[in-house]
Amino acid sequence: MGLRAVVHRCAVRMMSLRMEWRHGRLHYAVPSAQPQGRPLELIARDVRRLAARLESPPRGASFAKLDGARRAYEYVLVEACAALAIDHLLQVLPPGEDLDVERNRVEGLLWLAGLRIDETA
Repeated sequence: MGLRAVVHRCAVRMMSLRMEWRHGRLHYAVPSAQPQGRPLELIARDVRRLAARLESPPRGASFAKLDGARRAYEYVLVEACAALAIDHLLQVLPPGEDLDVERNRVEGLLWLAGLRIDETA
Protein backbone atom coordinates (compact mmCIF):
# COMPACT_ATOMS: atom_id res chain seq x y z
CA MET A 1 0.00 0.00 0.00
CA GLY A 2 1.43 3.32 -1.05
CA LEU A 3 1.89 6.38 1.08
CA ARG A 4 -0.92 8.15 -0.73
CA ALA A 5 -3.41 5.37 0.13
CA VAL A 6 -2.35 5.40 3.79
CA VAL A 7 -2.77 9.18 4.01
CA HIS A 8 -6.18 8.96 2.33
CA ARG A 9 -7.36 6.25 4.77
CA CYS A 10 -6.19 8.30 7.73
CA ALA A 11 -7.91 11.41 6.39
CA VAL A 12 -11.18 9.54 5.91
CA ARG A 13 -10.95 8.16 9.42
CA MET A 14 -10.22 11.59 10.88
CA MET A 15 -13.30 13.01 9.14
CA SER A 16 -15.45 10.36 10.79
CA LEU A 17 -14.20 11.40 14.23
CA ARG A 18 -15.44 14.51 15.92
CA MET A 19 -13.52 16.64 18.35
CA GLU A 20 -14.80 17.73 21.72
CA TRP A 21 -13.43 19.49 24.78
CA ARG A 22 -13.13 17.45 27.95
CA HIS A 23 -11.34 18.58 31.09
CA GLY A 24 -9.75 21.51 29.27
CA ARG A 25 -8.24 19.34 26.53
CA LEU A 26 -9.24 18.56 22.98
CA HIS A 27 -10.22 14.89 22.45
CA TYR A 28 -11.40 12.90 19.48
CA ALA A 29 -14.76 11.23 20.08
CA VAL A 30 -15.82 8.22 18.06
CA PRO A 31 -19.42 8.68 16.89
CA SER A 32 -21.87 6.30 18.51
CA ALA A 33 -23.09 3.42 16.39
CA GLN A 34 -26.43 4.02 14.72
CA PRO A 35 -28.95 1.18 14.78
CA GLN A 36 -29.20 -0.72 11.52
CA GLY A 37 -32.51 -1.63 9.94
CA ARG A 38 -36.07 -0.99 11.00
CA PRO A 39 -37.25 -0.83 14.61
CA LEU A 40 -38.14 -4.23 16.08
CA GLU A 41 -41.72 -3.10 16.74
CA LEU A 42 -42.34 -2.59 13.02
CA ILE A 43 -40.71 -5.91 12.17
CA ALA A 44 -42.88 -7.70 14.77
CA ARG A 45 -46.02 -6.07 13.36
CA ASP A 46 -45.15 -7.27 9.87
CA VAL A 47 -44.32 -10.77 11.13
CA ARG A 48 -47.75 -11.04 12.77
CA ARG A 49 -49.58 -9.62 9.76
CA LEU A 50 -47.85 -11.90 7.25
CA ALA A 51 -48.15 -14.97 9.52
CA ALA A 52 -51.90 -14.47 9.65
CA ARG A 53 -52.03 -14.11 5.87
CA LEU A 54 -50.01 -17.30 5.41
CA GLU A 55 -51.94 -19.27 8.01
CA SER A 56 -55.38 -18.52 6.61
CA PRO A 57 -55.08 -17.53 2.96
CA PRO A 58 -58.08 -16.11 1.10
CA ARG A 59 -60.31 -18.66 -0.61
CA GLY A 60 -59.26 -19.34 -4.18
CA ALA A 61 -55.79 -17.81 -3.82
CA SER A 62 -53.42 -18.86 -6.57
CA PHE A 63 -50.16 -20.70 -5.97
CA ALA A 64 -48.27 -17.55 -6.96
CA LYS A 65 -50.03 -15.51 -4.24
CA LEU A 66 -49.43 -18.19 -1.62
CA ASP A 67 -45.78 -18.48 -2.63
CA GLY A 68 -45.42 -14.69 -2.50
CA ALA A 69 -46.96 -14.60 0.97
CA ARG A 70 -44.55 -17.33 2.12
CA ARG A 71 -41.56 -15.47 0.71
CA ALA A 72 -42.64 -12.18 2.28
CA TYR A 73 -43.10 -13.92 5.63
CA GLU A 74 -39.66 -15.51 5.41
CA TYR A 75 -38.16 -12.13 4.50
CA VAL A 76 -39.48 -10.49 7.68
CA LEU A 77 -38.40 -13.55 9.70
CA VAL A 78 -34.89 -13.01 8.35
CA GLU A 79 -35.15 -9.34 9.28
CA ALA A 80 -36.27 -10.27 12.81
CA CYS A 81 -33.41 -12.77 13.12
CA ALA A 82 -30.93 -10.08 12.09
CA ALA A 83 -32.36 -7.65 14.66
CA LEU A 84 -32.15 -10.25 17.43
CA ALA A 85 -28.85 -11.89 16.32
CA ILE A 86 -30.39 -15.31 15.66
CA ASP A 87 -28.69 -17.68 13.22
CA HIS A 88 -30.90 -19.21 10.54
CA LEU A 89 -30.86 -21.01 7.19
CA LEU A 90 -33.98 -19.42 5.71
CA GLN A 91 -32.12 -17.83 2.83
CA VAL A 92 -30.11 -20.96 2.07
CA LEU A 93 -32.64 -23.80 1.91
CA PRO A 94 -34.79 -24.40 -1.17
CA PRO A 95 -38.59 -24.51 -0.78
CA GLY A 96 -39.71 -27.80 0.68
CA GLU A 97 -39.87 -29.78 3.89
CA ASP A 98 -36.44 -28.69 5.16
CA LEU A 99 -37.39 -25.03 4.77
CA ASP A 100 -40.66 -25.64 6.61
CA VAL A 101 -38.76 -27.24 9.50
CA GLU A 102 -36.29 -24.35 9.57
CA ARG A 103 -39.13 -21.81 9.54
CA ASN A 104 -40.73 -23.55 12.54
CA ARG A 105 -37.38 -23.62 14.35
CA VAL A 106 -36.85 -19.88 13.72
CA GLU A 107 -40.39 -19.10 14.91
CA GLY A 108 -39.61 -20.96 18.14
CA LEU A 109 -36.34 -19.09 18.62
CA LEU A 110 -38.07 -15.78 18.02
CA TRP A 111 -40.72 -16.75 20.57
CA LEU A 112 -37.98 -17.56 23.10
CA ALA A 113 -36.39 -14.18 22.34
CA GLY A 114 -39.70 -12.49 23.21
CA LEU A 115 -41.19 -11.87 19.77
CA ARG A 116 -44.70 -13.32 19.87
CA ILE A 117 -46.07 -14.17 16.44
CA ASP A 118 -49.62 -15.19 17.34
CA GLU A 119 -52.50 -12.73 17.21
CA THR A 120 -52.82 -12.42 21.00
CA ALA A 121 -49.34 -10.91 21.36
